[in-house]
Amino acid sequence: MIATQPRITARVDEDTKELLLKAAKLIGQPSINAFVLNSAVERAKEIIEREQVLNLSERDFKLFLDSLDSSSKNERLQKAHQKYQAKK
Repeated sequence: MIATQPRITARVDEDTKELLLKAAKLIGQPSINAFVLNSAVERAKEIIEREQVLNLSERDFKLFLDSLDSSSKNERLQKAHQKYQAKK
């Protein structure tokens, strides 16, 4: 038995089909399916990247920088830094 990959399907009206087909042709995609899949993957990556970025207020950012500049680094952080530097 041949294993098949999962399928995603969508029903669209004729106007949407023509819109997608036109866009696919403009960027050289071989089919609407290829265009839709490529577009969905790009958008998914954008969403995931946006959600994984840490957004800090100006106050929080200043506190973060101040903590990095602080001379009271803990022992574990110092050991991790030394280990990192040794790998370079």
